[in-house]
Amino acid sequence: MLEISYLGEKVLDAKILKLFGGKAAKLHELKQDGFPVPAGFVLQAENSELSDPIKKIGGFPVAVRSSCSMEDLPNASFAGLYETFLFVKNHEELQSTIKQCFDSRSSHRVKDYLKTKGIKANSDQLHMSVLVQKMVDAKAAGVLFTLNPTNGKEEECYVEYCTGVGERLVSGHVTPTRCHYNWIHQKILSHEVNAEGTLLDETLLKKMMFTAIKIQAKFEVPQDIEWAIDEKDEIFILQSRPITTFFPREDYPEITNADFKDGGVSARVCTPLMYSIYRDAVSSSMGDYFKKIKLIPNDEKIQWTYYSYGRVYWNASAVKEGLRKLPDFKEVDFDRDLGIQKDYGEAGPHVTSLSLAAVVNAIPVLIGLHKEFRDCELMVNQFRETFEKKDAEFKKKKGDFFQWLSDVIQFQQQTETSYFRTIYNNANYQSEFRNYLKKLPGYLPGDMIDLMGELHGVSHLDVQSGLAELRRISDLYGFESESYFVEREKFLKVHYHHGPAELDLTVARWGENKKWVDGLVRDFIATNEVVGHFHKTYLRLSESAGFKRGKFERMLKTSRNFLRMREEMRSYSTRAYYLLRQGILEFAKRFELKDLDVFMFHLSEIKNVNKGLPDISIRKLHYQGYKNFKAPNEFGGMIRPMTKSMDESLVGLGCSPGEIIGIARVIVDIHLTSHLTKKDILVTVFTDPGWTPVLARVGGVVTEVGGLLSHAAVIGREYGIPAILNLMHATEIIQDGDKIKMNGKTGVVEILEKRS
Repeated sequence: MLEISYLGEKVLDAKILKLFGGKAAKLHELKQDGFPVPAGFVLQAENSELSDPIKKIGGFPVAVRSSCSMEDLPNASFAGLYETFLFVKNHEELQSTIKQCFDSRSSHRVKDYLKTKGIKANSDQLHMSVLVQKMVDAKAAGVLFTLNPTNGKEEECYVEYCTGVGERLVSGHVTPTRCHYNWIHQKILSHEVNAEGTLLDETLLKKMMFTAIKIQAKFEVPQDIEWAIDEKDEIFILQSRPITTFFPREDYPEITNADFKDGGVSARVCTPLMYSIYRDAVSSSMGDYFKKIKLIPNDEKIQWTYYSYGRVYWNASAVKEGLRKLPDFKEVDFDRDLGIQKDYGEAGPHVTSLSLAAVVNAIPVLIGLHKEFRDCELMVNQFRETFEKKDAEFKKKKGDFFQWLSDVIQFQQQTETSYFRTIYNNANYQSEFRNYLKKLPGYLPGDMIDLMGELHGVSHLDVQSGLAELRRISDLYGFESESYFVEREKFLKVHYHHGPAELDLTVARWGENKKWVDGLVRDFIATNEVVGHFHKTYLRLSESAGFKRGKFERMLKTSRNFLRMREEMRSYSTRAYYLLRQGILEFAKRFELKDLDVFMFHLSEIKNVNKGLPDISIRKLHYQGYKNFKAPNEFGGMIRPMTKSMDESLVGLGCSPGEIIGIARVIVDIHLTSHLTKKDILVTVFTDPGWTPVLARVGGVVTEVGGLLSHAAVIGREYGIPAILNLMHATEIIQDGDKIKMNGKTGVVEILEKRS
């Protein structure tokens, strides 16, 4: 193993790089990519002969810094815990400081920090390297946050700097100059100059900001960057690490990605193209819906969607403000159904009274709401009749391409708007039905879950029967047989539009990548036989309803019909996305767009290409900078973050009944699920429709987000597997290999045995 490795070396063994530690490894990557990092080398052990390496990096003075493998982690920065020495002037001092850096990994302050953070680390995990770099003759230095940690604004860089080296600032020996810079609009928002009069000009600041934003894009997460500027106005990057703590922005109303995340669009970073699709569909459908049911005035202007931290959010404040006009509206039930995680504080969740005045005032709303329920059912029935014909016509791709693409965009927008309308009606009807059930004398907690199960005819479940037939053919004739290829084509003729991430237009569909289907067939496991919770609960509540049995039957039928319709409309939406993706890819080819560039445009810009295409460089940097960022699910308004419990008994939202003991498999990437069996309980952050075949292979599922009406809940109930959603931090508290017990009705998870 090399004892000395130079920063930026083109040929470097991956095993060596792994030992560099967080600080040196990041600087090595940056220097390789051409970022301005001072020349330096990394030591894996103390070395008595360093004359040549020192000459190679430019001679003394140098900076000597610790670089530990347990450093700059996403949830623990270890800032200031290891040793750093500046202006080291000779070899004797160099050897002494190197030894102190190696020794610092076992200091009392490091041990105390590990204990405070709950991090267990052995000697291998605490491997220490030492970084030696040419000292920058700094006229100014400081720190830069690419996301303002004080207010959560991602368009705002926050900088603190002082004259000379940054150590003066970090040690608190000087009050820094502070600057807020909007990098998207490229302007200084504020500049508070310190008592020393340290002031960098705007041109230099802009250059530094964009260097920092490009580093954020490279590492795909907001960065805390140490930098220095020398007398020639050259910028040098001294350290870059993820921002570990920030306060989500409060300049928005209460917004959430509930249902968007479980649905898939906010499960990962969202392209500007996908955001524009959701923005247009939600803004149109939600505003129209609330006006139809008389919950907002016809002339009221509301921003329904937001794009923040690379994700799509919707305006929960506006929705709740409207629903509060309905008698017996309970905020906690609304939040639970959708998977909104909110700390209500001392005031508690809102409850609308059942007073006579409230009921009278709500009469026009209730009339409008029930009319909308009926109209929505008619709309879905009509949509069913027209969709197939239009879809078939578009697949032929006749006529002028740009006219075809414009028509496809309009078709997709109509489909999406109709789908969202179904979602709103489904959510409101299920809420009304639940409130009715709670008044029945025979009602028990969890009955709503039972009555939502065993729907049959849910479109996504047809995939499972198709995979079963493919597995039968492959077992008989093999994967390379003509019989298998013929059957696969029959399967793809129906299910071509599905894929591993159905609301990410950058990801290929099964119709484009047939080998993905082969993998699903190899891993296929038949679904459980549903155990009949529905029928037993239905009989009990039907009898409990007494002379109102007719109303119970009608409401139950409508409730289950809305659940089916939502899944049916989801399928139409996915098929429309497939058409749109084909058009977008052809558009990119015709304009010779590279990589993901076409997905950086808004849909209206593509549709109106005759007006010219805008500069997408800023959008692309923002998108790339948040690909690995763990964005908050709810923020804004008065929302306070929920606290994490490390108890071994955990409670989420029970969404599909059943009790099971199994081995937890903590997986966040769908491509790593092939080994799952019925003895396993999948623990993940979210599941979108692309995970449907995966859920058939496990004994149960636990997710961090999602609600009673989400896709994972529906599929869990139809597959007959227990499902617990909305269990915060499940993937952090439960470890892969833990033996756990879960109850899909009560939402309780118990850790029985920790992995060995």
